[in-house]
Amino acid sequence: MASSVNEAAMVQLSAWLAEGHEALEAQRYAEAAEAFGQATAALPGEWALHQMTANAWRLAGDVVRERTALRAAFELARPTEIDALYALGTALLETGAPTQARACFEGVVARRPRDAAALSALASARRADGDPEGAWSLVQRALTIAPQMPALVLTAAQVRHALGDHAGARSWLMQAEQIRPEHPLQQTQLAFSLLMGGPCSAGWAAFESRGRPDTPQGARDWHGESLVGESIAVVMEQGLGDLFHFVRYVRRLEARGAARVVVECPPSAVSLLAASGFDVVPRGQLPPTVWSVPLLSLPHRLESNTDTASDLVPYLRLHESGTGGGTRAQSTATPRVGIVWKGNPAFLSTALRDLEMPALHALMDLPGIEWVWLQLGEDPPEPRHDVVVHAPHLSGDWYDTARTLDTLDLLIAVDTATAHLAGAMGIPTIVLLPFTPDWRWGWHGDRCIWYPHVRLARQPSSRDWRGAVRVAHTLVGEIIGFREVGA
Repeated sequence: MASSVNEAAMVQLSAWLAEGHEALEAQRYAEAAEAFGQATAALPGEWALHQMTANAWRLAGDVVRERTALRAAFELARPTEIDALYALGTALLETGAPTQARACFEGVVARRPRDAAALSALASARRADGDPEGAWSLVQRALTIAPQMPALVLTAAQVRHALGDHAGARSWLMQAEQIRPEHPLQQTQLAFSLLMGGPCSAGWAAFESRGRPDTPQGARDWHGESLVGESIAVVMEQGLGDLFHFVRYVRRLEARGAARVVVECPPSAVSLLAASGFDVVPRGQLPPTVWSVPLLSLPHRLESNTDTASDLVPYLRLHESGTGGGTRAQSTATPRVGIVWKGNPAFLSTALRDLEMPALHALMDLPGIEWVWLQLGEDPPEPRHDVVVHAPHLSGDWYDTARTLDTLDLLIAVDTATAHLAGAMGIPTIVLLPFTPDWRWGWHGDRCIWYPHVRLARQPSSRDWRGAVRVAHTLVGEIIGFREVGA
């Protein structure tokens, strides 16, 4: 009986594998991943099956499921062969799982203590896992072995950047440039370092080295030429937060006299941008135009230099003439404070960007507030004490999100698209930031140069969300008033 069961299981396993390979050849990548996933569930200890599942999800463009498959490989079938362990660590790091990547690279370094590439990879994982100090000690160790290794010198710059050492990061980037001139990764890191200090021409120029979207067929790539009487498409790139941040510069582009400026965006944002007065189409449906420009290239190609275009706030609204409101809570009522504690799970720095549950509870431990739960697809936590939490229905359409934001006295959020939307609408907002924030928030201070009504609550040290929450509580008192929150 046992042998017949095993034989039947092997037949089924072979069928799943055959189905997966057939789907791969037909470029039906999600279907292939599902088939390989069934095989993996039957033999969870087989590293190769996890790897096949992860690769199929990568080809399908689903980084979250790829990360899940790789984490399963780490937990259930971690390879013992050193090159395979290194490959797993690399894949984990590239998909936003630095804690598991760190453990993989530690295993490699234990067996290859003088492998500069492995030491550099471990340093990158520790930096991404919120340990820049530990990362720097590894970088120093690796530099004694291979001081001219280009990737290692870039890692040194990235770690000094994560430590807040501006001068050190620039110095290492200069060394990297001498070893490997004009490398896109180095130029992009230089852009981050420069733009941390505020928008500038050198920063925007270096930012052009990022991966940019393709120019639509038939259009010419715009670099500042006259637009009078001609049409231009603004091509969507990167995330929704970037869309809400950079779409302000479309107004500067429109002022160049184009006959039409059409903006591409995800379908979920079409109604919001249309209500705000933009000529907008869903992603992939751009009409023929004479010119095109990537969204994030606008500041550089407009020669905006230090212009933040914050004078245009609010540039996202419920209708063109204003926020559409009259719905925002009155100052005499119980303050309504929205909360977002996680961002897009596909973002590669979720481990550092998202709030931790104890910090969330601490954040919401303020009396006299009606909390409005804005975490899409997730129920609010069980309220403690007399905390009031209202959870409105969220459709996933950003116009509906904007309507809810317009009823708030304040939004508190991690670095997400919702925070950018609130900032672009001119709604009072507190953004909770990790110790090493995204470039647009700068290094210091609680004021935001991009959004006049946004305040910043920073971690005082790496992974110290409690410290950021204490800053946020102080800012709540300043924005709403201590009397209203019962402080």
